[in-house]
Amino acid sequence: MRIGIDIDGVLNSQYNFCIDYGTKFCNELGKYKLENINVIDTTDMFLWGEDIAHQFWNKYRGDLVVKLPAKKYASEVISRLKDEGNLIYIITARKNNDEWFPDSLKKDVEAITKKWLEENKIYYDKIIFDVKDKGKSCKDHNIDIMIEDDPINLIKLIGNTNVIIFDYPYNRNTEFADLTRAYSWYDIYYKIKRI
Repeated sequence: MRIGIDIDGVLNSQYNFCIDYGTKFCNELGKYKLENINVIDTTDMFLWGEDIAHQFWNKYRGDLVVKLPAKKYASEVISRLKDEGNLIYIITARKNNDEWFPDSLKKDVEAITKKWLEENKIYYDKIIFDVKDKGKSCKDHNIDIMIEDDPINLIKLIGNTNVIIFDYPYNRNTEFADLTRAYSWYDIYYKIKRI
C-alpha cells in the first residue's frame, strides 16, 4: 500500500503547540486569551488579526518546525509499516518562501523539514511539498490511505483515497462521522491493518 502522511498535527502535536505557545504569547502581549479550542487556526483560537498571528508565527514558528518532537511512536509505527512493504509518502503544504515563516527560515523550509524528519527518525520513500489540494495529490500518486487532521484537507480527500483522521476537537464535525478516526500512532497502525 501507499500511505500518505501529513506533518503538522499528524507527525507533530501542532494543536497543543498552538495552545501552549499561543497562551504564552497572549501573556507576553498583555492582551487576548484562548477563546476557542474547537478550531485549528490561531487567529480563531485567540481572535487575533492576521498582523498579530504573523507576529506570533514569526516569533515561534522555529520552535514548531525545529524543536517540537514527533508524536510518540510515530517513528516506530512508520518503520513497522515500511518493514511490512508499504510505501510512505509525506504530503505537506509546507514550502520554501511560505509567508507564515519568519525571514530567517523562509528560504529553507523544505531543508529544515527534511532535517526534522531525519532527526526524529521518520522514514519516508517520497516527500511532496507545496500541496494545495491533498485529494488531487493522493489521486495523482495513487495513495491508498492518507492520514490527515485538517478539515479543509479532509473535505478534499473524501472520495479520492481512504482517510484516517488524527482526532482533534476541530475535526469532530458530523461531515467526517463516517471516516476512520485515530487517537495515537499505534491506533493508526491497528486501523491501517484493518483497511
